[in-house]
Amino acid sequence: MDRQTADEVLECLVGERTLYHYYRDRYSIGLLRHLSRRQALRIAALKQSPYAQLLQKPRVRNILADSGGKEIDDMQLARHDYDADQTDFVLTLGTWGSELKRETCWKQTSRPGYNLVLQLNFCRRHDRLFQRLGYTGDSFNYRGHPVSERRNTLAWARIDLDWQTGTALIEEIQSDWIRRVAWLGERVAGRLKSGQQPADETRYCDLKCSLQTTQEYCRFALERYAAIWAEAMLWATIAFVREELGLQRIYYHSEESGRLLKNIRGKLPPRSLYTDLPRKFCFVPTQETPEFLLRASGVGKAIRRSEGLSLFQLT
Repeated sequence: MDRQTADEVLECLVGERTLYHYYRDRYSIGLLRHLSRRQALRIAALKQSPYAQLLQKPRVRNILADSGGKEIDDMQLARHDYDADQTDFVLTLGTWGSELKRETCWKQTSRPGYNLVLQLNFCRRHDRLFQRLGYTGDSFNYRGHPVSERRNTLAWARIDLDWQTGTALIEEIQSDWIRRVAWLGERVAGRLKSGQQPADETRYCDLKCSLQTTQEYCRFALERYAAIWAEAMLWATIAFVREELGLQRIYYHSEESGRLLKNIRGKLPPRSLYTDLPRKFCFVPTQETPEFLLRASGVGKAIRRSEGLSLFQLT
């Protein structure tokens, strides 16, 4: 999108913070609630749809048992949309990109212009624990990525959109934090096992605490966030696009389309984020390309040259 459009969205939606609560598999309830507002949810029809896999989720199975197994509605879904073991986050919004064609390669946008960035940040409870490590550096985030300037960012999603066609494209979902914590945890465990470095010293990532304390944090962070960060980020993104922006048609890059249209060279992002994750959320492969990409100078030509280029679409 152009700079003016991005700024208008920010002006309308940016606030101090938006609290966001997530529990494992919450997206399954959320997707069905979105669908229930468009059509009656008859179980027989759902079993023949891309949403069939959601019917096997334990929480959804409980709803089916309460409903008699023939049809469910939004009120029934809403009653089950809560879990005491939820994890708290703070969402913030930013932008990323450039209208200069030469900069789109390292910005990795599918077309020249700007993306909205939805940032999934840790809550204060996590940050207080993290501060006990005596950290003096720039956290586990890489500032060359679209992370929050004021908060510790667990993950982010980049979104391109087009008001004319009512369409959004999820460009990417990533997390520096989990990758760097996993790396650090392995290094610290190796040092402790070898005994080559005193247990009360650490030389990694500007931490001012013992190796044992560092290891305890890494274990906590991976146990608490590694399994849920991607689905928490994607559900936050879908809800934001549909409920805040009012756009219903959502595309998501496949590994192939992302590599081609975002000019990704060298090391590719984790494959599962562009295969398993969208399928988990009931996106279906499609050779239909967002119209706004076909209109973009140079991008449409690249798409037409590629035979059978496939993305994912949430119907």
